[in-house]
Amino acid sequence: MAVIRLNNLYEHFGCSSKEELYQKVAMDDVSVRSLVDFIDFSKGEMNSGEKGISSPQDFIEFAMKNRMPSKDEMVSVFCSTKNEPLYLSRYSIDDQVRLKKVLKEGLNAGGVSMFYLSNSSVPNGKEVEMEDYFKTFGIDVLDGFHFNEFDNTITSNKERLPYHLDNFASSNVAEGDSINYSLQNNDINTYRGFDEFTSYFANQEIVGIHVMEDNAKLKRHLKVGYQYDWQEFFGVIACDSDGKVVTVNELFKGSPNASIVDKKVFTKELLSREDVSKVAVFHNHPSGVPEPSLEDMNVTRGLKEVYEKLDIQLLDHFIVGKRNVFSIAKEYPEYVSESEDYKEIIQKQSEMKNNKQGAFEMEL
Repeated sequence: MAVIRLNNLYEHFGCSSKEELYQKVAMDDVSVRSLVDFIDFSKGEMNSGEKGISSPQDFIEFAMKNRMPSKDEMVSVFCSTKNEPLYLSRYSIDDQVRLKKVLKEGLNAGGVSMFYLSNSSVPNGKEVEMEDYFKTFGIDVLDGFHFNEFDNTITSNKERLPYHLDNFASSNVAEGDSINYSLQNNDINTYRGFDEFTSYFANQEIVGIHVMEDNAKLKRHLKVGYQYDWQEFFGVIACDSDGKVVTVNELFKGSPNASIVDKKVFTKELLSREDVSKVAVFHNHPSGVPEPSLEDMNVTRGLKEVYEKLDIQLLDHFIVGKRNVFSIAKEYPEYVSESEDYKEIIQKQSEMKNNKQGAFEMEL
């Protein structure tokens, strides 16, 4: 009888363990570039109902969540009729085979228009050639942007005003769910070991960041780590008194639509450390829809009671979906502990989404 052998993620990228693969990803090793791009794209938020790209600032905020194009490289962002990003891909300006694949995947994703971002080293004539290529197939090029790695700016072809990326630091970028786009059609997430690696990657990236100052970044890492899982995982993010993450642990694994949460396990986990003053919990919805169920709300209320009896604040309960990461603290603050600092950062994120200025004048 023939044995069907699933592809192994580590073998595919020439690694023997998740630790080795993580080091390559962290170093942006050229041998794992497709995985790095997949992770970058997975950080995005999809179909949340928010508006699409309507200003240079919108596009730059979107671009900041991905790796900037290197020398002789371009990035295309295919959009819907509402300018919602649907598919992102990068390619060398001289790689005609890759260019054809980018076109195919952009059309398969439903793209009707596009933006592009090029490295300043790309000749202007090459950009015009790329624009004409996509226009030949009915793709409307809405605007082009140039990344200058020497002065760290991005400039729009239409606006001609350079934006310095230091002004778009992660703490000043709108919360991730302000940009919506669909996951590219890629089979990396079908490889054996993918779930193990993405959760390991997310946990490694989250430890050491600040749960309040880096709140949007934390949510994007959770999305990378758990949006593809076919069964529910429930975990805890433990922080010190300053809000710095000291550990991330998965505590429960359940079925495709449920996981059992045992308060004793949570209590044991927290009592094993003396440096924990604040926590956030998280779980994923394999359905892809992150809105909380009645049971999710009841679990949150019960954990709040447990933590507060241990003099620990429950800052938030994150629910990871394919569209975005739902924050119970943001939508139902009465279910978590009182924390003025955390409420303030959530409020700032909402204000950033609502105060974007400088709309494009689209020639549609």
